[in-house]
Amino acid sequence: MPEGQVHHSIQKRIGVLKVLVWSVIAILLMAYGWVQLIKRREMQELALRQAVKNRTTPAPRGVIFDRNGHKLVDNRRALHLVIQAEELPNDPKSVEDLAAHIGRDPDELKRRIAHSRKAGGNYMVVLQENLDDLGLAQAELLRARFPFLSIQTAPRRSYFGEDLAGHALGYVGEVDEKLLEKYPNRYHLGEFIGRSGFEATHNDDIRGVDGMRQILVDHLGREMALYGVQEAVAGRSVFLTLDAGLQRVLKDAFGTENGAGVVIDLRDGGILALYSAPSIDPNVFLNRLSQEQVDYFMRDPVKRMLNRVTQGLYPPGSTFKLLTALAAMEKGILKQETVFHCAGQKTFYNRVFRCDAVHGSVNLTQAIAHSCNNYFYELGMRLDVDEINATAQKYGILEKTGIDLPNEAMSRVPSRAWAKEFRPKEPKWYAGETISVAIGQGQNALTPIALARFFAMLATKGKLLTPHLFYGFRNDTTGQMDLAQPAPPRDTQLDPKIWSVLDEGLFQVVKVGTAKASNIPGFDMVGKTGTSQVRSLGASREESRRQEKKFRDNALFAGYAPRDNPQIAFVVIAENAGFGASSAAPVAKKLCEYWFLTRPKNPLPPPSAKIPEALQLEPKPEETE
Repeated sequence: MPEGQVHHSIQKRIGVLKVLVWSVIAILLMAYGWVQLIKRREMQELALRQAVKNRTTPAPRGVIFDRNGHKLVDNRRALHLVIQAEELPNDPKSVEDLAAHIGRDPDELKRRIAHSRKAGGNYMVVLQENLDDLGLAQAELLRARFPFLSIQTAPRRSYFGEDLAGHALGYVGEVDEKLLEKYPNRYHLGEFIGRSGFEATHNDDIRGVDGMRQILVDHLGREMALYGVQEAVAGRSVFLTLDAGLQRVLKDAFGTENGAGVVIDLRDGGILALYSAPSIDPNVFLNRLSQEQVDYFMRDPVKRMLNRVTQGLYPPGSTFKLLTALAAMEKGILKQETVFHCAGQKTFYNRVFRCDAVHGSVNLTQAIAHSCNNYFYELGMRLDVDEINATAQKYGILEKTGIDLPNEAMSRVPSRAWAKEFRPKEPKWYAGETISVAIGQGQNALTPIALARFFAMLATKGKLLTPHLFYGFRNDTTGQMDLAQPAPPRDTQLDPKIWSVLDEGLFQVVKVGTAKASNIPGFDMVGKTGTSQVRSLGASREESRRQEKKFRDNALFAGYAPRDNPQIAFVVIAENAGFGASSAAPVAKKLCEYWFLTRPKNPLPPPSAKIPEALQLEPKPEETE
């Protein structure tokens, strides 16, 4: 090939090569520009996701105080063993191995991890709560074996006074799968929420807003530095209407007896004390319970988880006689001076109905004072059960009180319609049954809070209050109070003349009647004793005392104080304790003595006033003299 042609061929090839080289350079420049200019943000985000891990910071719940600033519930720092959202293991064998090491059901742990993966977000799976020094050391050993584990700092509830107000305060627990499925956008995995009591009904008021910590990690996933922080916002501080001092008196007065007690502020329906015995210590439920512990609480024969004040149903006994008298006077068949003779017992419909004593001829005031059953048997003969039921409806007994606690039970006063619906095998109502209903026995079943509301209605001459525990919020920065506005009372239009008759009867109960042993010299407490049968034995009082404890009568006392310008209404029910006069009335006496005579300040400061300093629970010696 001639030299010129060879040179031309080489030059052509070099030209093609140059084009190829410059094309490659152009493509690389275009790719670089595309990455730098168009995909830059996306690539940065991807790099950050690999280098920065998000850690949810749980928010502390609001601190809870009583009405005087006495702290009832606070938060403290706790350490939990957790699996962070981005560290969820995929190997089933690793999960099974971990479950064996921490004593968890492997299937349950797999479900929790799968649920967390499905839910997404940055929320952790909590494995062990509240690690102590030994637990922390064991957790560090586990982390060496299972690198996906980590230790998380979180706030933990702390309930003061142990079981002082367990049912009123309630407790918190971790959200379970059922709640997450029911409220997918309301709760998140690993969150602790109120599960009972005030903690549950006001959960949204006192829960905080979780924060976020962004952590820089190296290529091995080790935490290197803090990248960013969004601080958690603590829940608002809450004040309750409870008075810790009165609550302590009520608790101590019950001693070893089971039952329920409640005290209502007659100005606005605030609950000053609420105690269900046996009580619960909310701190017990902060740790994950074993199956054995769960079974214990579920099968507990004394039902300590039951809030007897709002969920317990008791025959009201002779405390119900006030409603029977009210029904009879409104019907026009009874006046204060109406007299019936009591011979100790009387036969109605071929059945003998007993009284506790031979009272002779008594009027209404005397019948209330000495709790004469025969007198109210006579009223039961003259009243229809539907009339008693209608009176109970009118004065709020057959409706829920609206107290801000969960799962309040509905009280029962029977009627013909009730018998048809709930007693289908024996739907007919017999007149003889009305006689038992008239003295608070038979098919009557009232919650203590409903009975207390009825006596609060009597104390306020016909006003139906809404019992409540929520007093208000406090701004922790300024100290200003944002007080709740209680629901306005409903006027039942109680006839003042009828009220004065009932009030006089209640006064005589404590002055000369069945509760005279609980009279406080120089102070007028009024109320009504009651004794209700646990089972129908037809036994006399002396025979009842000899019964096995679980078959003995319940003791009741309901009333208000002082007689002039009443401030509080109360109910005390002592289960299987015998008689209201000897077991329940003395508890009410202690409540009144503390509230009106021992407590440093009297009368109460108005609810709208500035919250005073923390209550001094142990009175000074000069205050008790």
